[in-house]
Amino acid sequence: MVCTLATPAWAADNATQPPVPEAAAALLDFDIPALPLDDALGRYAAQSRRSTLFRSATVQGRISSAVQGRHSPESALRLLLEGTGLVAERPDEGPAEAFVLKEATAPAPPPVLGNAPAADEDDDGYDARLQARVWAALCANPRTAPGSYRSLLRFEVDAAGSILRPRLLGSSGDGARDAALLQTLRGVRMDQPPPAAMPQPLTLIVLPRTRRDAPYCNAAR
Repeated sequence: MVCTLATPAWAADNATQPPVPEAAAALLDFDIPALPLDDALGRYAAQSRRSTLFRSATVQGRISSAVQGRHSPESALRLLLEGTGLVAERPDEGPAEAFVLKEATAPAPPPVLGNAPAADEDDDGYDARLQARVWAALCANPRTAPGSYRSLLRFEVDAAGSILRPRLLGSSGDGARDAALLQTLRGVRMDQPPPAAMPQPLTLIVLPRTRRDAPYCNAAR
């Protein structure tokens, strides 16, 4: 969700991409003390310019590890999440530099012969698909297309796959765009309901783009 579209001022298939070697990635300066995880993710998003979606209930009560010095964004995020019980994954769809936060889980035991899999409360991929759907909706509206503004939004998903109660936790700096953001979110529909056990609400951070050669919305199409 850190749908990768977290901070008090402004979170496909779940295939984890191979780590980028530190030497091959751009190094950035990070200065993030150990903080409540939602605050730390906000600072990470601001310093790395990466958008994310995360489940607010998932990060609640967790404390990040401190991140200091020069790191690639991937390495910094791994350090930040150490000891939290969460991992970050890149979605196959949506903005290329976004990520989704998930519980770090042990591998599932092999199925017992003759037993069908349990009815699914497995939510693998839902966060990433939701993020991609929201991102595509934002990109389809010139008023809300990401790239030039920052915003922090929170919303829920109902049993029909519709977004409910979208709200802004920080203005984008333009009242008309704020209204358009909420209206766009209200129009998003998922093909499936959310997993029954999925913690809600979800938090989405949208950050401005600093590299003009790779616009956000081209990656969403």
